[in-house]
Amino acid sequence: MGNKISVDSKPVFGILAGLISSSLAIWLFYERISRATRLDSLKETNYNIAQLHSAIDSLRKEIEDLKATKSLKTDLNSEIDEDSKSKKSFKVVRFKKTLSYLSSTSDADYQSAWSDCEGQTEEFFDFPENDALAEQIESNSSAKEAIDLFDKVDSLLEGSSDDYKIAFGLLTDHESEFGCNVEYLWRAAKSCRMSAQASSDAKMQKELSFKAVDWAQRALAADESNAEANKWFAISLGATSCYCNVSEKIRNGVLFKEHIDKAIEISPSDYLLHHLLGRFSFEVSSLSWIERKVATALFKNIPNGSVEEALSKFMLSEKLRAEPWKTNSLYIAKCFIKLGENAQAMHWINLALAIPVVTPEDRLSQDELVALSAKYNSNF
Repeated sequence: MGNKISVDSKPVFGILAGLISSSLAIWLFYERISRATRLDSLKETNYNIAQLHSAIDSLRKEIEDLKATKSLKTDLNSEIDEDSKSKKSFKVVRFKKTLSYLSSTSDADYQSAWSDCEGQTEEFFDFPENDALAEQIESNSSAKEAIDLFDKVDSLLEGSSDDYKIAFGLLTDHESEFGCNVEYLWRAAKSCRMSAQASSDAKMQKELSFKAVDWAQRALAADESNAEANKWFAISLGATSCYCNVSEKIRNGVLFKEHIDKAIEISPSDYLLHHLLGRFSFEVSSLSWIERKVATALFKNIPNGSVEEALSKFMLSEKLRAEPWKTNSLYIAKCFIKLGENAQAMHWINLALAIPVVTPEDRLSQDELVALSAKYNSNF
């Protein structure tokens, strides 16, 4: 009998089954690892996406904030520009509005310091901080208050004698606020001088006349290049001539001329300044012998003055002034009388008499015109 090897199949199947089971386990293990890896990767991807969304949201918010900031700056810049325009407007009004244009009451009593007392007229993009902006607003508020005050005073000085006193009182009430401002100071001198002229009390006239000089000196100290400050210093000084001796009168006369000349350099179209120069020339031509001796002793070269020169100044003043002016017409007539041109003199006397009497100065001029008319009419 042959040898037959008998093989038991169970162990083989067991081994195969074991191998298959092991392979499956290994595959499942690696599958789990792969899934876990993919899940982690997915989680990481989702996390990165969330971060990206968050970053985009932050960026969008920053952009919106930047837009809002830019809009705010634009609005503030616009406000600053408007404020700047307002300030520029104020400078124009405040510092250029220094002439009493075409006002009959602005012509009150223009003695040249060599003339006699009143009535005896033969002889001047930086962005502000909150504090700076507040300061600008406060400054603009003060500027508006000043402009309102000056406008009111100017209007009052166009009125009656009582209005002059009201204007002076109004200014003195605001001295603590604007007492260093040249625009305030020359108006104080002007209103003080005009109040003096309107007063019927001789003591008050003298007191106010010298007080006007003090105000005008303060105006010059504040701004010596201001035309009105120079003008009203000269006018106020001239008004004190009847309280001075001859030597003081001569000295003041030279000082008067200096300040009128300076005012004309600054404001050559001011009709009143040319009238004042005419008055000066007229009065120098009328100086007495003793006054000329004193003038010669005090000054090597005393200012010259002639009737012809005075007449040319009065005529220029007449041309520059829009409305007829009684006092200027009176002095034109006086010049023609001195020059012996009788017909021209009477012509100007009649013109002056026809001009309405409005101010205290007009009344003084009217009285003199009536006297001249009565004296020379029959001879002309």
